[in-house]
Amino acid sequence: MDTAFRLAVAAVLLGAALAKIRARREFIRGLEAYGVPGRARPAVWALVVTVEGTLGALLAIGVFTRPAAYGAIALGLVFVAALARARLSGARRLPCGCFGGRRERSTWFLLTRAGLFTVLAVVAAAVQEGKIARPSAEATMLASLALVALAVVGLGLLVLALYRQVGVLSARLAPRGALELAAEGPEIGRPAPELEDLARTGSALVAFFSPTCPLCRDLAPGVGALRRDGIQVRVVDEAADQKAFERWNVPGSPFAVHILDGAVMAKGLVNTLEQLDGLVSLGYARSRAAA
Repeated sequence: MDTAFRLAVAAVLLGAALAKIRARREFIRGLEAYGVPGRARPAVWALVVTVEGTLGALLAIGVFTRPAAYGAIALGLVFVAALARARLSGARRLPCGCFGGRRERSTWFLLTRAGLFTVLAVVAAAVQEGKIARPSAEATMLASLALVALAVVGLGLLVLALYRQVGVLSARLAPRGALELAAEGPEIGRPAPELEDLARTGSALVAFFSPTCPLCRDLAPGVGALRRDGIQVRVVDEAADQKAFERWNVPGSPFAVHILDGAVMAKGLVNTLEQLDGLVSLGYARSRAAA
Protein backbone atom coordinates (compact mmCIF):
# COMPACT_ATOMS: atom_id res chain seq x y z
CA MET A 1 0.00 0.00 0.00
CA ASP A 2 2.96 2.32 0.58
CA THR A 3 3.79 1.94 -3.11
CA ALA A 4 0.25 2.92 -4.09
CA PHE A 5 0.37 6.19 -2.11
CA ARG A 6 3.86 6.96 -3.38
CA LEU A 7 2.87 6.39 -7.01
CA ALA A 8 -0.34 8.40 -6.57
CA VAL A 9 1.63 11.45 -5.42
CA ALA A 10 4.14 10.89 -8.22
CA ALA A 11 1.38 10.74 -10.83
CA VAL A 12 -0.13 14.01 -9.62
CA LEU A 13 3.23 15.79 -9.63
CA LEU A 14 4.33 14.50 -13.03
CA GLY A 15 0.93 15.22 -14.57
CA ALA A 16 0.99 18.76 -13.20
CA ALA A 17 4.53 19.37 -14.49
CA LEU A 18 3.67 18.11 -17.99
CA ALA A 19 0.53 20.25 -18.08
CA LYS A 20 2.54 23.35 -17.19
CA ILE A 21 5.05 22.58 -19.93
CA ARG A 22 2.29 22.18 -22.52
CA ALA A 23 0.51 25.37 -21.41
CA ARG A 24 3.58 27.44 -20.58
CA ARG A 25 2.26 30.79 -21.79
CA GLU A 26 -1.10 30.37 -20.09
CA PHE A 27 0.52 29.43 -16.78
CA ILE A 28 2.97 32.35 -16.90
CA ARG A 29 0.15 34.75 -17.76
CA GLY A 30 -1.96 33.36 -14.91
CA LEU A 31 0.77 34.12 -12.36
CA GLU A 32 -0.27 37.76 -12.57
CA ALA A 33 -3.37 36.93 -10.52
CA TYR A 34 -1.10 35.63 -7.72
CA GLY A 35 0.89 38.86 -7.53
CA VAL A 36 4.06 37.54 -9.19
CA PRO A 37 6.01 40.38 -10.91
CA GLY A 38 6.16 40.20 -14.71
CA ARG A 39 9.90 39.59 -15.02
CA ALA A 40 9.85 36.87 -12.37
CA ARG A 41 7.01 34.82 -13.92
CA PRO A 42 9.13 32.74 -16.35
CA ALA A 43 11.55 31.91 -13.51
CA VAL A 44 8.66 30.91 -11.23
CA TRP A 45 7.27 28.68 -14.01
CA ALA A 46 10.65 27.00 -14.47
CA LEU A 47 11.09 26.53 -10.71
CA VAL A 48 7.63 25.00 -10.21
CA VAL A 49 8.00 22.66 -13.19
CA THR A 50 11.48 21.58 -12.06
CA VAL A 51 10.39 20.92 -8.47
CA GLU A 52 7.24 19.03 -9.49
CA GLY A 53 9.06 16.99 -12.13
CA THR A 54 11.98 16.14 -9.84
CA LEU A 55 9.83 15.12 -6.86
CA GLY A 56 7.49 13.14 -9.11
CA ALA A 57 10.35 11.31 -10.78
CA LEU A 58 12.01 10.43 -7.44
CA LEU A 59 8.76 9.06 -6.06
CA ALA A 60 7.98 7.17 -9.27
CA ILE A 61 11.30 5.33 -9.40
CA GLY A 62 11.48 4.87 -5.63
CA VAL A 63 14.68 6.84 -4.96
CA PHE A 64 14.97 9.18 -1.93
CA THR A 65 11.27 8.57 -1.33
CA ARG A 66 11.18 10.03 2.18
CA PRO A 67 12.75 13.40 1.29
CA ALA A 68 10.67 13.51 -1.88
CA ALA A 69 7.46 12.87 0.08
CA TYR A 70 8.30 15.66 2.52
CA GLY A 71 9.13 17.87 -0.45
CA ALA A 72 5.67 17.15 -1.88
CA ILE A 73 4.13 18.19 1.46
CA ALA A 74 6.09 21.46 1.40
CA LEU A 75 5.04 22.11 -2.20
CA GLY A 76 1.41 21.47 -1.32
CA LEU A 77 1.62 23.90 1.59
CA VAL A 78 3.13 26.54 -0.71
CA PHE A 79 0.19 26.11 -3.11
CA VAL A 80 -2.30 26.33 -0.25
CA ALA A 81 -0.61 29.46 1.11
CA ALA A 82 -0.57 31.16 -2.31
CA LEU A 83 -4.24 30.39 -2.92
CA ALA A 84 -5.23 31.47 0.59
CA ARG A 85 -3.37 34.76 0.15
CA ALA A 86 -5.13 35.41 -3.15
CA ARG A 87 -8.51 34.55 -1.61
CA LEU A 88 -7.92 36.91 1.32
CA SER A 89 -7.02 39.60 -1.22
CA GLY A 90 -10.51 39.28 -2.69
CA ALA A 91 -9.94 36.90 -5.62
CA ARG A 92 -12.99 34.70 -6.13
CA ARG A 93 -11.80 32.94 -9.29
CA LEU A 94 -8.22 32.20 -10.31
CA PRO A 95 -6.46 30.58 -13.27
CA CYS A 96 -4.72 27.29 -12.58
CA GLY A 97 -2.61 25.28 -15.03
CA CYS A 98 -1.84 22.38 -12.68
CA PHE A 99 -3.67 19.80 -14.76
CA GLY A 100 -3.93 21.47 -18.15
CA GLY A 101 -7.00 23.57 -17.33
CA ARG A 102 -6.96 27.03 -18.86
CA ARG A 103 -10.20 28.40 -17.49
CA GLU A 104 -10.52 30.25 -14.21
CA ARG A 105 -11.94 28.24 -11.34
CA SER A 106 -13.40 29.02 -7.95
CA THR A 107 -10.75 29.86 -5.37
CA TRP A 108 -12.42 27.51 -2.88
CA PHE A 109 -12.24 24.67 -5.41
CA LEU A 110 -8.53 25.27 -5.98
CA LEU A 111 -7.90 25.49 -2.23
CA THR A 112 -9.72 22.21 -1.66
CA ARG A 113 -7.77 20.49 -4.42
CA ALA A 114 -4.44 21.77 -3.11
CA GLY A 115 -5.41 20.70 0.42
CA LEU A 116 -6.33 17.19 -0.72
CA PHE A 117 -3.00 16.84 -2.50
CA THR A 118 -1.19 17.94 0.65
CA VAL A 119 -3.10 15.38 2.71
CA LEU A 120 -2.22 12.68 0.17
CA ALA A 121 1.44 13.66 0.42
CA VAL A 122 1.27 13.54 4.23
CA VAL A 123 -0.20 10.02 4.12
CA ALA A 124 2.47 8.92 1.64
CA ALA A 125 5.23 10.32 3.88
CA ALA A 126 3.73 8.66 6.97
CA VAL A 127 3.60 5.30 5.19
CA GLN A 128 7.21 5.67 4.10
CA GLU A 129 8.19 6.34 7.72
CA GLY A 130 6.27 3.27 8.87
CA LYS A 131 3.95 5.36 11.07
CA ILE A 132 0.91 3.81 9.44
CA ALA A 133 0.54 0.09 9.69
CA ARG A 134 0.21 -1.83 6.46
CA PRO A 135 -3.41 -2.86 5.87
CA SER A 136 -4.65 -6.40 5.49
CA ALA A 137 -5.18 -8.06 2.12
CA GLU A 138 -8.96 -7.47 2.41
CA ALA A 139 -8.48 -3.76 3.05
CA THR A 140 -6.07 -3.51 0.14
CA MET A 141 -8.62 -5.20 -2.13
CA LEU A 142 -11.39 -2.83 -1.04
CA ALA A 143 -9.15 0.19 -1.56
CA SER A 144 -8.22 -1.05 -5.02
CA LEU A 145 -11.88 -1.52 -5.94
CA ALA A 146 -12.63 2.01 -4.70
CA LEU A 147 -9.84 3.40 -6.85
CA VAL A 148 -11.16 1.52 -9.88
CA ALA A 149 -14.65 2.87 -9.24
CA LEU A 150 -13.32 6.42 -9.01
CA ALA A 151 -11.42 5.90 -12.26
CA VAL A 152 -14.59 4.71 -14.00
CA VAL A 153 -16.50 7.75 -12.75
CA GLY A 154 -13.69 10.02 -13.88
CA LEU A 155 -13.64 8.48 -17.35
CA GLY A 156 -17.42 8.89 -17.57
CA LEU A 157 -17.14 12.58 -16.72
CA LEU A 158 -14.36 12.94 -19.27
CA VAL A 159 -16.52 11.40 -21.99
CA LEU A 160 -19.38 13.78 -21.13
CA ALA A 161 -16.99 16.74 -21.25
CA LEU A 162 -15.68 15.64 -24.66
CA TYR A 163 -19.25 15.21 -25.93
CA ARG A 164 -20.08 18.75 -24.84
CA GLN A 165 -16.89 20.09 -26.40
CA VAL A 166 -17.76 18.50 -29.74
CA GLY A 167 -21.07 20.37 -29.67
CA VAL A 168 -19.34 23.64 -28.83
CA LEU A 169 -16.80 23.07 -31.62
CA SER A 170 -19.55 22.40 -34.15
CA ALA A 171 -21.26 25.65 -33.22
CA ARG A 172 -18.01 27.59 -33.47
CA LEU A 173 -17.22 26.22 -36.91
CA ALA A 174 -20.46 27.51 -38.38
CA PRO A 175 -19.93 29.23 -41.77
CA ARG A 176 -19.87 32.85 -40.60
CA GLY A 177 -17.45 35.57 -41.62
CA ALA A 178 -15.58 38.01 -39.44
CA LEU A 179 -17.66 40.93 -38.17
CA GLU A 180 -16.34 43.92 -40.14
CA LEU A 181 -17.68 47.38 -39.33
CA ALA A 182 -16.45 50.53 -41.04
CA ALA A 183 -16.29 52.47 -37.76
CA GLU A 184 -14.14 49.85 -36.03
CA GLY A 185 -10.50 49.16 -36.70
CA PRO A 186 -8.25 50.89 -39.25
CA GLU A 187 -9.72 52.14 -42.53
CA ILE A 188 -9.76 49.66 -45.41
CA GLY A 189 -7.34 50.54 -48.19
CA ARG A 190 -5.31 52.94 -46.05
CA PRO A 191 -1.75 52.36 -44.74
CA ALA A 192 -1.68 50.39 -41.54
CA PRO A 193 -1.18 52.45 -38.36
CA GLU A 194 2.13 52.44 -36.59
CA LEU A 195 3.07 49.14 -34.92
CA GLU A 196 6.43 47.90 -33.78
CA ASP A 197 7.92 44.96 -35.74
CA LEU A 198 5.12 45.05 -38.33
CA ALA A 199 6.21 43.98 -41.79
CA ARG A 200 5.22 46.49 -44.47
CA THR A 201 5.83 44.13 -47.39
CA GLY A 202 3.95 41.00 -48.33
CA SER A 203 1.06 39.47 -46.40
CA ALA A 204 0.75 40.07 -42.67
CA LEU A 205 -1.90 39.35 -40.07
CA VAL A 206 -2.21 41.44 -36.90
CA ALA A 207 -4.15 39.69 -34.13
CA PHE A 208 -5.32 41.73 -31.12
CA PHE A 209 -5.73 39.54 -28.04
CA SER A 210 -6.51 40.18 -24.37
CA PRO A 211 -5.21 38.08 -21.46
CA THR A 212 -8.72 37.64 -20.00
CA CYS A 213 -10.30 36.59 -23.32
CA PRO A 214 -11.06 32.81 -23.54
CA LEU A 215 -11.61 33.00 -27.30
CA CYS A 216 -8.15 34.53 -27.71
CA ARG A 217 -6.58 31.54 -26.00
CA ASP A 218 -8.59 29.21 -28.24
CA LEU A 219 -7.48 31.07 -31.38
CA ALA A 220 -3.78 31.14 -30.47
CA PRO A 221 -3.00 27.72 -32.06
CA GLY A 222 -4.83 28.79 -35.24
CA VAL A 223 -2.77 31.97 -35.45
CA GLY A 224 0.34 29.84 -35.09
CA ALA A 225 -0.87 27.63 -37.94
CA LEU A 226 -1.20 30.67 -40.21
CA ARG A 227 2.37 31.64 -39.34
CA ARG A 228 3.53 28.18 -40.37
CA ASP A 229 1.68 28.66 -43.67
CA GLY A 230 3.99 31.56 -44.49
CA ILE A 231 1.88 34.52 -43.36
CA GLN A 232 3.67 37.05 -41.19
CA VAL A 233 1.81 37.21 -37.88
CA ARG A 234 2.01 39.95 -35.25
CA VAL A 235 0.11 39.33 -32.00
CA VAL A 236 -0.70 42.41 -29.90
CA ASP A 237 -1.51 41.81 -26.23
CA GLU A 238 -3.84 44.41 -24.73
CA ALA A 239 -2.17 44.26 -21.32
CA ALA A 240 1.26 44.86 -22.84
CA ASP A 241 0.37 47.44 -25.53
CA GLN A 242 -2.86 49.29 -24.76
CA LYS A 243 -1.78 52.22 -26.96
CA ALA A 244 -1.68 49.97 -30.03
CA PHE A 245 -5.34 49.09 -29.41
CA GLU A 246 -6.12 52.80 -29.39
CA ARG A 247 -4.09 53.63 -32.51
CA TRP A 248 -5.75 50.83 -34.44
CA ASN A 249 -9.22 51.68 -33.11
CA VAL A 250 -9.75 48.11 -31.92
CA PRO A 251 -13.23 47.70 -30.35
CA GLY A 252 -12.47 44.48 -28.51
CA SER A 253 -10.78 41.13 -28.81
CA PRO A 254 -10.19 38.88 -30.59
CA PHE A 255 -9.79 41.31 -33.49
CA ALA A 256 -7.74 40.64 -36.63
CA VAL A 257 -6.45 42.82 -39.47
CA HIS A 258 -5.04 41.50 -42.76
CA ILE A 259 -2.39 43.70 -44.37
CA LEU A 260 -0.90 43.46 -47.87
CA ASP A 261 2.21 45.52 -48.64
CA GLY A 262 1.47 47.83 -45.72
CA ALA A 263 -2.18 48.52 -46.63
CA VAL A 264 -5.22 47.36 -44.63
CA MET A 265 -7.25 44.97 -46.79
CA ALA A 266 -9.55 43.20 -44.30
CA LYS A 267 -10.46 43.47 -40.63
CA GLY A 268 -13.02 42.31 -38.08
CA LEU A 269 -13.89 40.53 -34.86
CA VAL A 270 -13.20 36.80 -35.20
CA ASN A 271 -14.24 33.80 -33.13
CA THR A 272 -12.92 30.80 -35.09
CA LEU A 273 -10.02 29.72 -37.26
CA GLU A 274 -12.47 29.54 -40.17
CA GLN A 275 -13.18 33.24 -39.75
CA LEU A 276 -9.46 34.00 -39.65
CA ASP A 277 -8.96 32.09 -42.90
CA GLY A 278 -11.93 33.89 -44.42
CA LEU A 279 -10.56 37.28 -43.37
CA VAL A 280 -7.21 36.54 -45.03
CA SER A 281 -8.95 35.29 -48.19
CA LEU A 282 -11.06 38.47 -48.28
CA GLY A 283 -7.91 40.57 -48.08
CA TYR A 284 -6.38 38.75 -51.05
CA ALA A 285 -9.64 39.07 -53.02
CA ARG A 286 -9.80 42.82 -52.45
CA SER A 287 -6.19 43.17 -53.50
CA ARG A 288 -6.83 41.34 -56.77
CA ALA A 289 -9.96 43.42 -57.41
CA ALA A 290 -8.03 46.64 -56.83
CA ALA A 291 -5.29 45.52 -59.21
